[in-house]
Amino acid sequence: MNIREIYKKQHKSESTDLGLLKGVYYDHLKELSDRHDIHSYYGLEERNKKVDIRYYVDHCFRGSRVWILASVWYENQPVMIIQNAGRDGDDHSKRFITDAKLYKEMLSYIVSLMDIDTSAIEEVNVDMNMPELTNFYGYDMSYVESVFD
Repeated sequence: MNIREIYKKQHKSESTDLGLLKGVYYDHLKELSDRHDIHSYYGLEERNKKVDIRYYVDHCFRGSRVWILASVWYENQPVMIIQNAGRDGDDHSKRFITDAKLYKEMLSYIVSLMDIDTSAIEEVNVDMNMPELTNFYGYDMSYVESVFD
């Protein structure tokens, strides 16, 4: 079976819960992994109006052992196929992106849904004299340069 055939297949269920795209040991949106913690995608299903996860198989063997084959759609266009298997889907995960341009648009959309607190960001004056800039962790820049360079 090829990807086009899977996209055409009737899905058994669907979800707008973006939290399903990230587990403890996998992230189908790994480009966002460094920027956001594991819970970042959860709770966005009410606000998410453009991303759909369509499940063709979502089987749980025993307790938390799963075998999942699904596709991710953005604005009703297919973006990628995703797989998860094993304990909570963490033992095996893989993605097959079929439209990189649309995938990037989808990432931007997902980031726009997140409430990222920027109130604690402090801006520093680039012209302000700051001794702590070159003197930290018990060493001064001039000492380190003279000894180790």
